[in-house]
Amino acid sequence: VYQGKIDKRKAGDVVLKRPKLTVEGAAELQEVEAWMNDRVSRDARGACADFLGSFRVTPDEAYLNVSEGVIAKEGLWLVWKYEGDRTLAQYMAQPDYPMGIANALLGREGNVRGDAAVELEVTQAAMRQVFKNLASVHRAGLVHRDIKPHNLVLTENGPEPRFKLIDLGACACFRTGMNFAPDETIMDPKYAPPEEYLIPSDDAPDIRKLFGPVALAAGSAAWLQHKPDRFDMYSAGIVMMQLALPSLRTNSGLTTFNRGLKRC
Repeated sequence: VYQGKIDKRKAGDVVLKRPKLTVEGAAELQEVEAWMNDRVSRDARGACADFLGSFRVTPDEAYLNVSEGVIAKEGLWLVWKYEGDRTLAQYMAQPDYPMGIANALLGREGNVRGDAAVELEVTQAAMRQVFKNLASVHRAGLVHRDIKPHNLVLTENGPEPRFKLIDLGACACFRTGMNFAPDETIMDPKYAPPEEYLIPSDDAPDIRKLFGPVALAAGSAAWLQHKPDRFDMYSAGIVMMQLALPSLRTNSGLTTFNRGLKRC
């Protein structure tokens, strides 16, 4: 992931992302993420980072670029408007939490480390935005599947700071079947619900093999019956617990919690 500028379009600062082609499946994930971002920019605008589009660098072009001293490696590059580079995970990791995030999110200075009232206000403000974003994504028939503090970026532009969702590589679409395979799951086990699936595989239609309107009907019926959006809501609940409980803000604390949950 890189930060750059597009001068000719006067788009200002942008974020660019390319797949690591040495990683198996990275190129396919990049294609999925491009499709999902295009979809979100039309049907859930404002919930995720503002997507500007994509461009592809062929092996021949990459070779020529290197010979000319330009770093533009092979693959599909995705481009977003630069909206900030601080995630909720970074704010939670700060030793003076909630001072930094209260200043950035609420415009409140002079906060005291560990102030319970300020932590509560931060938690309420952040989760209100997360739930609003998820409601917009879910109305579009999409399930993000990777909700966690690392994928919530705090915007620096606009009328007021707010959290937006990023990283749609694991997102599944119930209207077209894109990236939804009943027997395949992409997830972070620390934030995924115990079931680890969107729909029980025995009941899941293979939407990808169905024709347009039929796929839409099958996906809508599956959504109403199984409520796959609960996958994201569980993950959002874990994020809320991390905001509320300092002991869960570390990987070890979250792992211990998940072990205990599994025993129950």
